[in-house]
Amino acid sequence: MIALALVAVLAGAWYMFWPHTSLPVDPLAAVPADSYGVAHIRVDRVLASDAWKRLIVERGQAKGIERVQVLCGFNPLDRIKELTVFARPAPGGGLPKLAFAARGELNHQELLDCVKKFTGGDDSALTREDIEGIPTVQSKKGSSRAAFIGRDGIVGGDAESVAAVIHTVLQKAPSLSGDLMMKQLYAELEQGSDITLVSRLPEEAKPMIRQLATVAGPKVELLEEIKLFGVTVVTSSAKLAGGITLVTGSTAEANAFVELGKNAIGRLLTIPGIGMTPAYGVLKTVQSEVRGDRATFSGLIKVASVETLLELAPALEAFAGDMVPGAKPDASKPTPAPAPAPTIEQLQPEEPPTKKRKKD
Repeated sequence: MIALALVAVLAGAWYMFWPHTSLPVDPLAAVPADSYGVAHIRVDRVLASDAWKRLIVERGQAKGIERVQVLCGFNPLDRIKELTVFARPAPGGGLPKLAFAARGELNHQELLDCVKKFTGGDDSALTREDIEGIPTVQSKKGSSRAAFIGRDGIVGGDAESVAAVIHTVLQKAPSLSGDLMMKQLYAELEQGSDITLVSRLPEEAKPMIRQLATVAGPKVELLEEIKLFGVTVVTSSAKLAGGITLVTGSTAEANAFVELGKNAIGRLLTIPGIGMTPAYGVLKTVQSEVRGDRATFSGLIKVASVETLLELAPALEAFAGDMVPGAKPDASKPTPAPAPAPTIEQLQPEEPPTKKRKKD
């Protein structure tokens, strides 16, 4: 009887103190409904890939994470299994608000201690606040906030976005999983993909498309008709496989996008010297297809080829500047001296000529 009572007490304590709320299995179910884009990353696969080691770590692009590891004694990315980043429209337009939800073997106290080291070393730099019973911390120096959801979840971003995620997870606000078109596209692309991006075309992108059309031709304006687009990346051994899916309004529009893509690739292949770069082989192997109202493009590139392209990038940029008239000043011609500033007398308005009186 005593053993049974002890088990009952332990079970009650476990129920009382174990977090009841956790991030949903479906990443879109944690993203607020007003978000127009979401990216899901399988962090453990990306960190284990040749692409990460050779293109990021070995090229010195992971110094920020390395600094965290030195300061805090651990690498937060090693603890994260999957990461979801989403974009929401900012009030009044402009750059979107970005926030994230991460799942993994996360020690909340370790993370808090690490944040303190970056913000001053004591508790005074952070403010604790519970939202709907979920603990959050906010920096006193800015508007960023983090929330700990369950044993394995953390949400970060601007304060309003973090609060929106909490209300979404608690089903007090709609989520992006209620968008059937986006949910369907995400479910199709996410299978087997290490990085999956699904988004609507933001309104802020349309003026840039129109500006691009003035240079590349009016057919580029067709991009404004995209309803949804998706991007996938698979980090296989020594290679990167990628795909782009455009959801349009009809099969005719999908065909038009495929033709637009083929024409763009054809123009790139005519650039002098491109045949001597890895980009030529990549462009030649791009596959395109029409599937109902969708236009799809896919390709494969070796990590070694990406390394070569990164090495050639400065030279290619300079070459592109030489190919575009007026894009780069001619160093052989002296820069004309600026015109001298006008004197006060030159700025004075001229007096009208006086008329001579006729003699009587």
